[in-house]
Amino acid sequence: MNRKISIRSAMALLVVASLTLIGIQPAQAAKTQVTIWSFGNVIEPWGETEYERLNPTIDLKIKKNSMDANHQSLITAFKANTTPDIAAIEVSYSGFFRSYPKYFTNLSGLVPENDYLDWRWAQGVAKDGKVIGIPTDVGGLQVAYRKDLFAKHGLPTDRVAVGNLWPTWQAFINTGKTYVSKLTTAEKASCKTKKVCYGFIDNAGTMYPAILNQGAKKYYETNGTLIYENNANVKTAFTTTAAALNSGISTRINQFTSDWNAGMMKGVFATVLAPAWMLDYIKQQAKSTSGKWDVADLPGGGGNLGGSQLSVPIAAKHPVEAKNFIKWYLSKEIQLEIFKRYGLFPSASALYNNTALTGYKDKFFSNAPIGQIYVTGARQLRPIYEGKNQRAIDNYFGQALAKVAVGKMTASAAWADAIGQIKKNIRD
Repeated sequence: MNRKISIRSAMALLVVASLTLIGIQPAQAAKTQVTIWSFGNVIEPWGETEYERLNPTIDLKIKKNSMDANHQSLITAFKANTTPDIAAIEVSYSGFFRSYPKYFTNLSGLVPENDYLDWRWAQGVAKDGKVIGIPTDVGGLQVAYRKDLFAKHGLPTDRVAVGNLWPTWQAFINTGKTYVSKLTTAEKASCKTKKVCYGFIDNAGTMYPAILNQGAKKYYETNGTLIYENNANVKTAFTTTAAALNSGISTRINQFTSDWNAGMMKGVFATVLAPAWMLDYIKQQAKSTSGKWDVADLPGGGGNLGGSQLSVPIAAKHPVEAKNFIKWYLSKEIQLEIFKRYGLFPSASALYNNTALTGYKDKFFSNAPIGQIYVTGARQLRPIYEGKNQRAIDNYFGQALAKVAVGKMTASAAWADAIGQIKKNIRD
């Protein structure tokens, strides 16, 4: 009996060896495929490969889309029960998805709540108290500027002195006017002759969310009541941005386009309102400008743009594996590593006294203390309630400001247009 087993074992080994020699591998254990729907670089490449290295039975399948398309696909998938295992949700959509907690797995207790900024954590908590998302990064927001261009146009270059130029947004606009008044004749003519408009800021339209996020409220009261029409903070953000668009300080180049990439390389503009994650983008797109950039404080004190949550839909096929990945990827240790590699600023406030973060400097940005700059900005922000139709309302105000930018509407007419569109199309 034992001899027969030995013979069979030997024959089996011989068959396996023979198959290997002719290029046929024996069957391997199937990997568990964890599907993730995302946008941008919410899941950074190192995080994906490192997790798969540490967990060889897991295959992370990431489907990336544009931000709006990603969330519209999620809405459709929730209705059809065809969701991924993990869904990345941007904060401007968090109010919408918090209104539908039944579609999500409760992530309460998955990670220590006290490790995170309280207002970022709250963006992932549904109306019924269910934790539907764990915070990824916090965008933060500061001003990235070209020192060489500032010097050329008669402005100071030291980051503290630069920040002192614009304690307010009106002062920022005034600084921009000073800058463009000193453009060369060729630069001024370029807008007509070459369709390349030189300016102080890449796109003044980016001021609207920056100013809006510095207030205490946006479009909603905490009870869900719409206040966009009568909230002075919204009107101030809109009119100030419209004034900047009409002042001639902006290039009108849309961000994340080939013209924008070329503009930051060629010095078409001198400032960008930059969340922490955008600094890495600048480094990748304008490599030859290393050392010419620096980072100064945002007008008005503190700022934020962007940020996401990772959620596990209730219809996920692999909820346990999904939660394991989220717990690892959003731990404070991995958030710190992601910041060092890609500049995504951690939502984990437990790191804000860590010298590995606060002491981080970036040679590309003239050794600016990036960590401390963004820590200070994040701590200045107050929580703002994000309502159900936050993103849609953002878009209507953005469309109205775009009409101001191209001269189709005055600021007052554009405001009335936005209010009319929102009243017509938004039903909470």
